[in-house]
This record gives sequence, C-alpha cells and structure tokens, in this order.
Amino acid sequence: MRTNHFYQQLLVALLPLICVTASATKFHIMEGGVDDPKRDGRTWDTSWASLAFACEQVPDDGGAHTIVVRTGTYIAERTAYPKSGTTITGEGAWGKKGSHIIASKDWKLSETFKPEEPPAEEHLISFTKKSNITIKRLSLTSPKEHRITGGILCRHSKDVTIEDIVFKDFRWNGAMLYISRGIEVAKCYFENTSTDKMRHWGGLLRSRYLKDSEIHHNQIIQRVGGGYGYKASGHENVRIHHNHIDIRGGFGIESAHENEYGCEIDHNWINSCISIPKPNQAADPNKRGFPCSFWIHHNYLSDSYTIEGPRNHLIFEHNHVNISKTNGRVYTHHGGTNNGPVIIRNNVIENVDRALIWMNNGLAENIHIYNNSIFCADAGPRTGALLGVPKAERANNWTFKNNIVVSAWTKPRRVGSNNPLIAAKMDITNNLFINCTGVPKSNFSENDPGLTRKPGKPAPFWLPSSTDSFVVDRGTDLGRPFEGKAPDLGAFEFGAEPWQLKEIPKGR
Repeated sequence: MRTNHFYQQLLVALLPLICVTASATKFHIMEGGVDDPKRDGRTWDTSWASLAFACEQVPDDGGAHTIVVRTGTYIAERTAYPKSGTTITGEGAWGKKGSHIIASKDWKLSETFKPEEPPAEEHLISFTKKSNITIKRLSLTSPKEHRITGGILCRHSKDVTIEDIVFKDFRWNGAMLYISRGIEVAKCYFENTSTDKMRHWGGLLRSRYLKDSEIHHNQIIQRVGGGYGYKASGHENVRIHHNHIDIRGGFGIESAHENEYGCEIDHNWINSCISIPKPNQAADPNKRGFPCSFWIHHNYLSDSYTIEGPRNHLIFEHNHVNISKTNGRVYTHHGGTNNGPVIIRNNVIENVDRALIWMNNGLAENIHIYNNSIFCADAGPRTGALLGVPKAERANNWTFKNNIVVSAWTKPRRVGSNNPLIAAKMDITNNLFINCTGVPKSNFSENDPGLTRKPGKPAPFWLPSSTDSFVVDRGTDLGRPFEGKAPDLGAFEFGAEPWQLKEIPKGR
C-alpha cells in the first residue's frame, strides 16, 4: 500500500510537467512540403508548405508550439493567423540560407481603408487578442510592383516578441502594434515599408497605445514614399533605444497628440525630426508614477528641426545634436497653451541654424535650459535670436543658466529679443557667451572657455581641457550633482564619466 501510494503521489506531481512537455510540439514548413491535413507537419517528411496552413493546423490547446520555417523562399497566398503560445522561427533573415516569405503578386488589396484599421487579411501575419507569441529569424516582403498593406498586424495582444525580422516593401507599415502590452521589437530591419499614403503616412514601424514595451536595436531606412520611421502615440512605459533611423523626407520618430507617460527615447542615431507635439497641456505623468512624458537622452541627432513640440514634462538631456541641415531650430513650440515643464540640459549642440528655441503661436511656460554647450553656425539671412520669442504674451518663466554659447566668428548671434517685455519673462544669467550680442547682465562674455575638441563625440568632445579651464566651477547651483566648488559651465562636469553612443546596428 505504501508503495502504491508513493507512485500515485509521484504521478500526481509529474502530471502537469508531462502534459506541458507533450503539448510543446515542433512543426515544419519546407519548400517540398504539402498543405494537406493528412500530414502532421512534425517531421521533414510530413512537412507543410505554407505558414498560413501551418497556423491553422497547430492545435489551440495552450501548448508552447513552434513552427519552423526551413531555409527557402515561400510565396504566400494568404494571411497567417497564429494562435496564442506559438513561436514562428525561420533559419535566418538574410541570404541564401535564410527563410523568406514573399506575398503573392495576386494578393487582393483594398483601394482605401481607415488608417487605424488596416485590413487583417492584407498582412502576411495577423493576430488579435493573443498572448505569448514569438516571431523571429525571417524575412517578410512583398513585390515592389505589388506591395501589400503590411508585414505583421498585432492587436489587443500581450507578451509578443518580434526579433531578427527583415521587413521590406510594404505600402502601409512593416509592423503595426495596436493596444497591446509587453511587446518587444528587436534587431529587425525595416526598408521602404510605408510607401503609400492613406489620408496620412503610416510609418515604417507603427504602434498605438502600447504599455510596458521595448523597441530596440532596429534599423529603419526609408528611400521610397514618405512619412515616418517610427510612428507611435498614446504610450505608457515604453522604451525606444539603440535604433538606427535613416529617413529622407519625413520624421524619424513621431509620437503626437495623445497623452504619453514614461516614454524613453535613448541611444538612437536619427537623422530626422523627433515630433512629439501636444499643443495644450497633456495629462501629468507624475500622477501615474512617471517623472516625465518623454525622456530623450544620449542620442545622436542631426536634423535642424530636432524636436517638434510642445510637450509638457519633457526632459531632453545628454544628447549630441550635430545639425547637418539648414533652416531649422532645435526645439520648436507649435501652438497651444503649454505650461511645461520643458527641461533641456547637458547637451552638446553644434551648428545651430535659425535658433536654439523658437516660439510659434500659443503660450510656452516653464522652459528651463541649462548646462548645454551650444555652437552656432553662420546661418546668413536665416540667423535669428538664440531664444526666439516674437511676443511677450507667448512666453513665461524661461530660465537659461550655466550654458556655453559660441557664435560663428563670421556671424554674431543675438541672445534674445530687444523687447524689454520679453526679456522680463526670461532669467538669462550665469552663462558664457562668445561673439554674441545683447548679452544680459550677470553673464560671462568673451572669455576663452578652455575646451578641448577630441574624437569620440560627444565625449570627450568639448570637455574642459584642464582644471584651469575658465568654465570649471563657474556655474550656479541648480540642485544637480556636481564636482568641485560649484557646477561647471557647459554640458559636462570636469572629470565626469563621459558617455559614448554605442551598439548602433550597421547596414547589411
């Protein structure tokens, strides 16, 4: 009796493990496979021919099933709809040994559709209200002469990983992620995946209302069409990092108009604008436990229209802005009443063209700019004031402290407005201005800052050359950590650990 009872107890303990193991099955798709329900897909000899058929045949029993797309090229005639718990994996996203799924040239498409509701049946892979799905090591494309709507459509789902996928030649989005949570898009390549305009541009990668998600180490390249590299909105606790975004004729990242909470954009290489406007005051992220709406830091940015605002509770810090285009401003307030705060600090900003900050319409309050190293270009007839505010009623409580501003020797730069009513709205003190005009009292001017310019941008780029440099210990205490007797002027504390922009994906 004791022996029988022991084995009964052991069986009860092992039964859940046995069931999980039994239901975790691997299925195969091969170039020589056949889409026949009499085949079980579990061996190479019984493999299937298409991902759409495989997704239909895989049991919906809660098991962690894997569909392996073997090396080859597959012409897809219809959409694949994976079930929860499914992993779809190829054998590589590139080259002859890769697994390549190409949409048929006869795929039926809508002439128009609502931009927020692209048809599921016009994507290679689509799923709604699913969980624990992984898609990796594949290329998903459509013919250039007949681009279908998209590669992957994910809606109302959670815990989804999309990794090491090549997306090429779609008309609306490479991937669209909508009202989902726990999403990761990593190490993917997007090229010309938003080539057509449906009322507006879709975005090579698009997401709306994501939570607790991560977009990282992707390469996004646009040469056909227009619009946006990564288009998003309405996110909470989403990090966008270590991406290479190369866009011509549109925005690098747009996340506009909706409330945003705790969004982080960092360590990216982006050659086009980051557009994040919410014209009137958006919801306070502090009430949801986040210190900011957007924290944009440690990026390399080269567009002359770097940040399109306004956006309250914005922190823009430790970026290297090296403007390569003319006719722009680094931060722009476009309309609406925005009470801030906007914090711009510890950035190295080169080749400022028209202005550093520019007000259009509306009201911009509580803009705080400090500890930046700012180098202005000779913008010729485009040259405006560093802080561009046309009317006194459009600004309130701007602070500009502990900055280094160096104008081109051939073109002095005016600091602010000649209008005393506008000047009264700004606290411009304790900065070093070189070759600037209209410098207010309580600033330093025409002193050699004692900086060294070395490779390895942005650091040790434009750091103080020694403890004897003029900018060391010249700042005023703004409640941030510093070394020495007082904060230094400019973007970096002397002796502080410099940061580097690393791990940016390379082109293939």
